[in-house]
Amino acid sequence: MDYTQITDAQHEEMLSIIGIDHVDRLFDVIPESIRCQEGLDLSPPQSELELQRSLTEMASHNVGAHNMVCFMGCGAYDHFYPALIDQLISRGEFLTSYTPYQAEASQGTLQAFFEFQTQIAQVTGLEIANSSLYDGATAVAEAAILAVNTTRRHTVLVASTMHPEYLAVLRTCLADLHVNITMLTATNGKVLPETVREEMSDDIAAVIVQSPNIWGQIEDWDGCFEVTHEDAKTLAVAVFNPIACGLLKTPGECGADLAAGEGQPLGNALNFGGPYLGLLAAKEKFVRKMPGRLVGMTKDEDGRRVFCLTLQTREQHIRGAKATSNVCTNQGLIALRASMFMTTVGREGLTEVASHCWHKAHYLAEQITAIDGWELTFDGDFFNEFTVNCPVDVTHIVDSGKERGVLVGVAANGRRMRKLSEGNELIIAVTEKRTRHEMDALVSLLKELST
Repeated sequence: MDYTQITDAQHEEMLSIIGIDHVDRLFDVIPESIRCQEGLDLSPPQSELELQRSLTEMASHNVGAHNMVCFMGCGAYDHFYPALIDQLISRGEFLTSYTPYQAEASQGTLQAFFEFQTQIAQVTGLEIANSSLYDGATAVAEAAILAVNTTRRHTVLVASTMHPEYLAVLRTCLADLHVNITMLTATNGKVLPETVREEMSDDIAAVIVQSPNIWGQIEDWDGCFEVTHEDAKTLAVAVFNPIACGLLKTPGECGADLAAGEGQPLGNALNFGGPYLGLLAAKEKFVRKMPGRLVGMTKDEDGRRVFCLTLQTREQHIRGAKATSNVCTNQGLIALRASMFMTTVGREGLTEVASHCWHKAHYLAEQITAIDGWELTFDGDFFNEFTVNCPVDVTHIVDSGKERGVLVGVAANGRRMRKLSEGNELIIAVTEKRTRHEMDALVSLLKELST
């Protein structure tokens, strides 16, 4: 990041112009009792060369998927993306553009968003998609709010197998809307259609089910959403993984009215947890209730194809209290990355990536469960993520893996999973990047740690 320093003379000139004799006068409004009285514990000034060395040394302490073998997942995955995406997204007209609002949005920006919407609609098997939200968690919350606004009902049924961070954001967003959240209990790691039926009532706005779920299990969307639609007003919300859509049935094929998901796997790095990309698609009949922005294609007075933001009156900065959502922008740059990724790999490429994830995950699961004392927590189908019961303390396994340069997975009883379980489960994710050598090395490490 560039910065510009000022000279002592410039400093004094600035103080003189605003009529004070010392910079501390700017903070007179802050009570003495809460001010820092001691000087800041900062290192002495350094030359540019010294500073570069210091920062490089500090950065070397950061460890992650860039310098460790990563089997972590639970919503953020170490996928491969072609180098051309970084090259293209770094172009000045993309990288430095402020997120455009209405009139100043260029035709190029609008076309990019339109194509992104089209691709997400195709991936989900639904008819429309908006031009992105903040992340997967807020996309789930926006889907729930859309369902409440559409049905005028005040209860949502949520699978207990949904990501706990998604659930936390959902609770926060619905807290002041007088909406009740009822959890659907799981059986063997999945929600059964019979469980949905038992909880249905005439006040249910939506049934929200994530698949693959937090345990990696593939849920029965078909069965759950069939029960959901026994009540004509209740909406079925699928929380999806876009890579899995390359191999498994899409939300639309399973009867979902809405699909919400995290777009990080689509050409975006892990980025220390963000920024990520919220995906939201729906049936066309919900187009006027969709949050955020939608780009449409039309013709100008000369008959030329043009793009424009449409149905934008539902955004808060236009309609204020009458808006159906307070989302007034989108993750434009990250959405553009996702669009570049989907364009680059194509339909067949997405299927190939998904197939690699599936087969490698099942190979690794088979090898791990061949170790004495290790077993799958659930016996259902999974995509690229699975959960195993560890014969020794899972925290010890995770910590030991880091010492060996391997991120072995996510502990279900850890802070990140909000203590999803009190047990000793390890959630392991496998992407197309993992090699057989890396997977076999993980198996050897787990075997060593369990003896």
